[in-house]
Amino acid sequence: MGNNVATRVLLLVVAVLAASLVGMAVGWINWATKQSTGEAIIAAGAAFGGALAVVILSYNFVMRRDE
Repeated sequence: MGNNVATRVLLLVVAVLAASLVGMAVGWINWATKQSTGEAIIAAGAAFGGALAVVILSYNFVMRRDE
């Protein structure tokens, strides 16, 4: 894979979509079990941030050049 701007933007979009899916699932599960909107939003935000960090760091690891 190339290291150009279009590839980086595409990977960022995929990372944000994947993190959104994780955050949405965690938010729904939390809201379904506790019926608290505030706790569900906080849990979804934390899951989104954690998933985004993990996906971006894994992309960084995979796309790193061996020198």
